[in-house]
Parts: sequence; C-alpha cells; structure tokens
Amino acid sequence: MAACEFSFAFARAIRYRRGMKLYRFRYSPYARKVQMMLELAGLRHEVVEVRYGEREELAQLTGGYFHVPVLVLDDGEVVTESRRICERLAGHPEARHLVPAPLHAAVWAFHDFIEGPVEDVLFRIASPAVRAKWPTAWERALYTLIKERKFGVGCVDAWDAARPELIQRARSVLEPARQTLAAQRFVFGDAPTLADVALYGQWAMLEAEAPELLDQISPVFVAHARRVEQARPSR
Repeated sequence: MAACEFSFAFARAIRYRRGMKLYRFRYSPYARKVQMMLELAGLRHEVVEVRYGEREELAQLTGGYFHVPVLVLDDGEVVTESRRICERLAGHPEARHLVPAPLHAAVWAFHDFIEGPVEDVLFRIASPAVRAKWPTAWERALYTLIKERKFGVGCVDAWDAARPELIQRARSVLEPARQTLAAQRFVFGDAPTLADVALYGQWAMLEAEAPELLDQISPVFVAHARRVEQARPSR
C-alpha cells in the first residue's frame, strides 16, 4: 500500500492502514523496534514522526509523558515504554511467532542484552550524526542539552572524536551475534523473533543517520537488517 503524508500540529504522519498509531523519532532504536514488530506481525498501524522540539500533543496524549515510542492501540489505550509495548504486542495472535514459547526466556534475555550494553555503545556512535540531522538550531541545542545533562558537557563532541574506539567496542560486544548471524539467517534460526527485532532497532538507528556506520561495525549486520526487512509480510 502506498504511503501518504499529512500534517499534525507537531508531526508528520505516514499512513499505512487504519489501526494503531505509533509515535516515534526517526532514529529511536526503541521506536524502530516497535515499528518492525508491528510490521512483522502484519498489524495495522500509522507512524507519526514527532518533531524533536515540539511534543505538546504527545504530552497531552499521554498525560505528561513525552518520550518515544508511544503506541495508541485500536481501542484508544495509550501504551508507553518500548518493552511494555512489545509485551502487549506479543500477546496478539499475529505476533506470537516473534516470541515462540520454547524460546521465551532466551528471546527476552537477548532483547534485554541488546537494550543494555549494546545500546549503550551504539547510541554514542550515532549521537553526533543524530544531532547533525535535526533541521533547526533549537532542536540541535535541545538534543545537546539533554545529552550533556546526563553524560557531561561536551559528551556528543567527545563521542564524535572517539568514534573509532567506540566502533571497536561495538564490534567486541556484538561479536557473538556476528558469528551467529554469519552462520544462519536470524538469531534463533530460520525465522525472525523479537531478538532480531531488537537488533533491527539498533541497526535502524545507525542507518537512519549515517548509513556507513553499521557497515563499519560489520557487513554481516547490514545483511541481517535487510533479511529482517524482507521478512515483513506483503501489504
């Protein structure tokens, strides 16, 4: 189905089909993970691209929460935080194959590993490119302020300067996954699971801002990203 765009007060929405509504930032690994889970499950949804510096409608929708992802379910219920969203989606019959019962513990353990030490290094690699892509000086300044309040003054510039060391660190922490994905199509075999979806969120973060970054970590991961995308059911 061809995508069409229309304006919100603060966002650009991409309509797929009527159904759920996912609020995201283009680079958010958590939001891109949820989006891919929806797509692999074939669940109807609409993606709303939130402007970084304009979150009034998002805050009104959630009662004050202004992070992404936020998923509005078919019945209007608002669900926040990516893990909670994935838990809810995994309960849908269309998505149960993404967390198969025999692999339940392993899939969630791998998911949490990706969103722990793996995300901790990959977001540092991506952050300078993320900041550079914001279209306004205000958004770039806000992004810098938020990062510096948590990680210290000059952190984004420091991560930019340390990119070679960060890429090597990423290679090290991801080496077991690289070996697995060099030998088989997906983390747990021939079919994608939430483990692959969690990885894909990280790959999408890197590729959204600087496509060469993922290839610098490993071409194996670029190939994995394409396999996950190709596993989506036809619309």
